[in-house]
Amino acid sequence: MHTDPNKKSSNKNELDPLPGNPEYPSDEDIFNKAIKEPLKEETDSKKAKLLDVPGAELDDADELIGEEDEENNYYSLGGDDHNDLDENQE
Repeated sequence: MHTDPNKKSSNKNELDPLPGNPEYPSDEDIFNKAIKEPLKEETDSKKAKLLDVPGAELDDADELIGEEDEENNYYSLGGDDHNDLDENQE
């Protein structure tokens, strides 16, 4: 029985999702050789302690729950003399 070579290759292309790529055993796949490392989960308190925020040592319990306005903090007032405030610039 004679088979058409064009028909055979088209069937192979239909079954092969990546035609033209070399075939190799699955045990040689780089993803099978990779070492899986578990992710280290950090706690929120650990992240917050690592941040270096100016004036953070002056924060109190009211600011932690959002009761204190940040505009009254040193870094929001315009410096030591508060000379950069909008209401002073007329």
